[in-house]
Amino acid sequence: MNRATEATCGAPRRARLWALRPDRSGSGTITEAECTTCLEGSGAADDGRGPALWCLAHTQATGHTGFRRVRTDFFRVTAF
Repeated sequence: MNRATEATCGAPRRARLWALRPDRSGSGTITEAECTTCLEGSGAADDGRGPALWCLAHTQATGHTGFRRVRTDFFRVTAF
């Protein structure tokens, strides 16, 4: 670390052990579905039921049968 970096970042930090853990403070897993034919999407939902129902309705309306399911969950880094 050079002096310019030390001046902007402060004193070097003491080495710590870190852990990556699921972040349970938020909404939990977010689920979305996207049609692989036309790229329309269900929008995000806190459960998988809404996107699944959207896929069925989209198939009925368009005949498109391929979908991409996207699940997003969150992690938080914590020191121990």
